[in-house]
Amino acid sequence: MNLKKITSLTMLLTMLIMSYTGIILFIAPEGRVARWIDWSFLGLTKTEAGEVHSTFMILFVLATILHIYYNLKPIVSYLKNSARELIVFTKEMIIATLLTIVFLVGTLTSAAPFENFLELKEVAKEYWKNIYGEPPYGRAELSSLKAFIRKNQLNEKNSLNALKTNSIKFESSNEKLTDIAKANSVSPQKLYEIMQTDF
Repeated sequence: MNLKKITSLTMLLTMLIMSYTGIILFIAPEGRVARWIDWSFLGLTKTEAGEVHSTFMILFVLATILHIYYNLKPIVSYLKNSARELIVFTKEMIIATLLTIVFLVGTLTSAAPFENFLELKEVAKEYWKNIYGEPPYGRAELSSLKAFIRKNQLNEKNSLNALKTNSIKFESSNEKLTDIAKANSVSPQKLYEIMQTDF
């Protein structure tokens, strides 16, 4: 068993997974909209993508520390000049540092093209909002069915009848909207649409 190879391969796989979850988080709708429409992309919800991204960040940091440890000799050689003297700021290190600074400062100051790239994120978030709308109030999906109907000034009898007519199963109106949605494989938003149906 070669720990050096395991470390490098772990870094590779972790980087791929973090890139995947990073893309999901970049294009995902805002949290309230994502929860409302039960949004997912390629098998992960926004919440799951965030959790995977966070835990894999820890694995990536640990693998990076081990990678540096196992490759200390070549890394130090990158910091030597042609006379084999250790110089921290070699041409390569200066270029790497400048690249890092440009990306950091460009992002923090919203300079082009970084601002343009980050605007794509806002465009994606607005897209979902325009297509599906927003919940009627914050954390609406966590309300009980009864409270949700009351807060939206819906007719309780008509709303419950509409759900039953559309084969939506629930034990009582005290159940959370999100639990009813999950049990029936629909989004909280879909339940709201059904409840607004005229009978």
